[in-house]
This record gives sequence, C-alpha cells and structure tokens, in this order.
Amino acid sequence: MLNWIKFITTFLLALTIAITIIVLYNANKPFADVEQAAIDSVLKTGQLKDVKRADAYQGSSTWVTVRGVDGDGVEKAVFVGREAEKTYQEVKLAEGVTAKTAIETVQKELDVKKVLHASLGMEEVGPVWEVAFTSKDGKLNYVYVLFESGQWWKRILNL
Repeated sequence: MLNWIKFITTFLLALTIAITIIVLYNANKPFADVEQAAIDSVLKTGQLKDVKRADAYQGSSTWVTVRGVDGDGVEKAVFVGREAEKTYQEVKLAEGVTAKTAIETVQKELDVKKVLHASLGMEEVGPVWEVAFTSKDGKLNYVYVLFESGQWWKRILNL
C-alpha cells in the first residue's frame, strides 16, 4: 500500500511539473514569434547587422524594440510596429539616456523598493523608457522617461 501511495504521489508531481512547463512554453510562444519576426524584418531591411536583444513593448500601441549594431558599428534601437515596412523608426543609443540613468532618475524622486524592468519603447512623443517598479508600500508603479532628455513624460502610480 505504501508503494502505491509513493507511486501516485510521484506520478502526480511529475504530471504537474510537465503541465506547468507546457503552459509556460505556450504562453510565451506568441511573444517569441513576434520578437523573432521583428528581428528577421530588421535584419532584412539592413538597419541592423547584429541583434543583441528584442523586447515587446505594450504602450499606446504594440512595438517590438530590437537593439543591436548597424553596419558602421553604431549601437541602435529599431522600433518595429505591427505592419511590415521598408524601414523602421530608429534611434542611436548613444544619443539618449541609458536605462540605468532612467532608473536613477526615478529612484531620486520616488520611493522605489524594487525595480521590475526598464523597457525602451515608442510613444506619440517619441522614444521613452518605461520604468516599472514597486514602491515601499508594495504598490505597482510605471514611470515614462523621455529617451532624448531624461525628463518625465508620464507617471502611473499606486496601482
């Protein structure tokens, strides 16, 4: 009887782990497919020669930010929207504030407990850093910092 209990417990644990892995993989697949399509598109247009990172950005519209190096060795971020285009909007990373600077700007003025992420994305005002963090009272906050100047654009606090 004890062996049956061990067998059933082990089987249920293995089944739970397998189902969890399958669900997580399938949940991430649409993002991975969109990011890969954006990378392929940017390489095809020739805006970047080497891709270092791609992130999905969900702002007022959906963008995939592809970061990498162009043919001249300049680090750039290219913003790929939903529709395929011949060229996409791009910025040179050296011409704006870094993610670290955007995070430091937020930490100077607000009560930050833990920074969740800093993502570069495109909004109607141009490129922005979206800094997501939890405050000391545990509430979720989003702050948008302009890429060119490092100034605040928008704050969504205490969610």
